Amino acid sequence: MRSLAFTLGASLAASLPASANPHDKREQLPVLGLANITRAEPSSGLRSRMFSGPFLGVDFPDPSIIWGDGSWKAYGTSSNGKVIPVATATDPASGWTLSSQDALPNPGSWVDPNDRGIWAPDVQKNDAGTYVMYYTAHQSGGNHCIGVATSRTALGPFTPQSSPLVCDAAGGGVIDPSGYDDGVNRWILWKVDGNSLGGATTCQGGKPSGAYKSTPIKIQRMARDATTLLDSPKTILDNQGAANDGVVEAPSLYKIGDGNFVLFYSAHCYAGDDYDIEYAFSSTIDGSYGSRGVLLRTADNKGVFAPGGLDIDPNGRTVVFHGRLAANQGGGGKRELYTAELTINGHSISY
Repeated sequence: MRSLAFTLGASLAASLPASANPHDKREQLPVLGLANITRAEPSSGLRSRMFSGPFLGVDFPDPSIIWGDGSWKAYGTSSNGKVIPVATATDPASGWTLSSQDALPNPGSWVDPNDRGIWAPDVQKNDAGTYVMYYTAHQSGGNHCIGVATSRTALGPFTPQSSPLVCDAAGGGVIDPSGYDDGVNRWILWKVDGNSLGGATTCQGGKPSGAYKSTPIKIQRMARDATTLLDSPKTILDNQGAANDGVVEAPSLYKIGDGNFVLFYSAHCYAGDDYDIEYAFSSTIDGSYGSRGVLLRTADNKGVFAPGGLDIDPNGRTVVFHGRLAANQGGGGKRELYTAELTINGHSISY
């Protein structure tokens, strides 16, 4: 097995574009990195030797992580014969075990029965102790929308609501929901899937042409039940055209000790080796995020190809993401589960 550790250097930070947020000062912002990215060699059975390795050759895209019912849970995009597969770990050193449970066997009556692939689930626990899952599904006769389902246990099965929570047909649909609790308000984030409408990006179904389409990351306040939308959505980040192949997606939020909010996201096309994990800062949770940085990319030569879909546990220490084990595998290559520790200015976060 291989252990990897790195942080962004000052030279990279200096080359980044200026912040879109006047409250962000690059020189005052910390450097983020990842430590203890470990590649565990595949072995027979379903249990890995290390918590922080890919999941034993199993496809487990777009992972999310939560501590619930006495153990860690990781949820992934439809794979392994499940609508929503779920893996468990008792502690960071014990390894992951793939559960036989399908966390969302019924994605809901609003979902197209001919397209039951569910993307990028995210699970929160509300104030009443109910687990709330956000997920992406193709609406019958429409585009991708965000659904919500609930369960009294972290393993499920989750029960879906009868209609989607968020849709945006004009924008190309919505994908990649992510929840966040700032201690006062709950929030939901998502990507508007503008590249599905075409444009210049290669990450679309047709032939690239014209200008890059907007793929904004949006945020909206929610009630404490984590199922009821409040106010109106705001755009907090968008793609930079050719600089990131016209795509930003897979948002996840965390508040660091200096009071700034960090938005983690993926950029470029998921099917290419340029796909990466990036981050940006804002002094307000629903403000404009700037001072962008790169957390992990294929070009870092760390043995992880096309890393993306990062999610962070609420304590801010452990992250999960997917990556491929070899270059040039395209959209068909397995995206395996990795974990790592977030570092801030070279230091890991303590619980």
